[in-house]
Amino acid sequence: MKRKILILFACLAFLTSACAKNNLTNKNNIDNGEMIEEKIGEPEISNLNDEKTLDFVKNSLDGSVNSQSLEKFAALVRDYNKGISHNLLTGDFKSLSSINIDTGKIIDERSKLKHDFPDTNCRINSFLLLKYEMKFKIETKIDDDLLFMDEEAIKNSNLFTDEEFKNFKGLFSRVSTKSSKDPKLQGDLMSEFLSNFSFPEKIKMLSVVLHDNLDGDYLFIGHIGVLLPLEKEYLFIEKISFEEPYQAIKFSDKESCYKYLKEKFEDYKDPNVAPPFIMENNKYIDI
Repeated sequence: MKRKILILFACLAFLTSACAKNNLTNKNNIDNGEMIEEKIGEPEISNLNDEKTLDFVKNSLDGSVNSQSLEKFAALVRDYNKGISHNLLTGDFKSLSSINIDTGKIIDERSKLKHDFPDTNCRINSFLLLKYEMKFKIETKIDDDLLFMDEEAIKNSNLFTDEEFKNFKGLFSRVSTKSSKDPKLQGDLMSEFLSNFSFPEKIKMLSVVLHDNLDGDYLFIGHIGVLLPLEKEYLFIEKISFEEPYQAIKFSDKESCYKYLKEKFEDYKDPNVAPPFIMENNKYIDI
């Protein structure tokens, strides 16, 4: 258990450090205090803190995601956002560089409120959206050593059936790997593992995979979200961590989303393991 907690804390510290990039105000001001015009194609973000934007996301996902999953997802979003000051969470989409999400204040306000659901994270929400659209073939031993916090939240929320819970643990199992620092080699091994699952064609599972060697060499999906093509852009939906809010982000193209995820984790520097890498479904993304 001690090793398990050390590994989890290492992953959480990594993710928290990455998340902080999102929570910093990144406005570019000129001398007279006016903000420079937003760059064309800059990503836009929303915390889904109004029904109009939540409906937009639901309508965008409609046809790609099971309706029951959509309604449950919307209920989780509303439950997280309820009672939070509107100046802390965005409703309408705003440029990514113009926002400043104060996670500390959000957590403080939420701690004083009663909620219908326990806090959930990126893996739980992504699985909720994808569980009916995927096919699961669990042929290897499930290694859920790093999922004990996920499992506790799932058991307390009754979000999944026993079979779905098994599929969840299978999808997010630790994957035994080699000690190589080459992300391409690690990506190929992760691709082999994820090829046990069938993914939907339209909506994509984007994951950031971590390599750790605290208890042997393993790969683990440390962050995940879903990516959906819109008419002229792409919509990425994620929940950073148990405590942090939901995010829907519009990107002009898929490569911009890959770059966003890559930059969130660029500060992770462990010379003993491969750097974090991105998978789209079961495909390694070389970026």
